[in-house]
Amino acid sequence: MGDRYCVGFTGFDETDNAERRVWLYSHWGGSDRHGEIGRAIEAARPRWQDPTYATRIAISNIVGDGWKEETGFGIEAGPCCLTHVEYGAFLVNWSDKTVTEFDYVHFAEGENTLGSVVAVRSFDDFMAGRSRVPEEAI
Repeated sequence: MGDRYCVGFTGFDETDNAERRVWLYSHWGGSDRHGEIGRAIEAARPRWQDPTYATRIAISNIVGDGWKEETGFGIEAGPCCLTHVEYGAFLVNWSDKTVTEFDYVHFAEGENTLGSVVAVRSFDDFMAGRSRVPEEAI
């Protein structure tokens, strides 16, 4: 069936201050999703201030040599990942330098929404494996 996960990348556009989200769906690698996302964030470090480049660098690092394959990854734009995955979703925010982890993606009546926030971490804390529980969960 796969080891699927999704990760979103967001930042605010300086021209209109609107949030943009791009989601990467990976059919494999879910069991190492924290490591894959952490390595992708680190690879994008030189461009953290530029969400478009940082997103391209991060996605390229996760996909690796899989760009020419017919299966394995999908990319979509929108507020939520539309693909059913075994694990919760992650949202990398280049503007805030945070990674938000959601417990799952809700699928109901053709409408998908992100689940509850599990943790919000700074980039450094996420890459070091340290977590912070959201204030509203305390």
